[in-house]
Amino acid sequence: MSEKMSVERAAGILDPRHRERYESLTAVEDACSMGRDALLLRIPRSPHPDGDKSILSCPNCGSGEYLHNQDEAENTFCGQCGQAILWED
Repeated sequence: MSEKMSVERAAGILDPRHRERYESLTAVEDACSMGRDALLLRIPRSPHPDGDKSILSCPNCGSGEYLHNQDEAENTFCGQCGQAILWED
């Protein structure tokens, strides 16, 4: 990606009603890349052991601190990066 595009700008470019002419497709490619990355976070992935077999970590960011809430219940999403978590029985 070129210089960091704002989320608002990317959302505007990806809006089907958006009409803008571009000198190059770089802005559209950057917006598509950001949109793809956001969508991938919505696909549930299983946490994995983080060195210590008893501690699970997020498959996206590697954090083990944000997979459970204060009551130790399993979160549906990582509290650090937003990755959807698939808790298997």
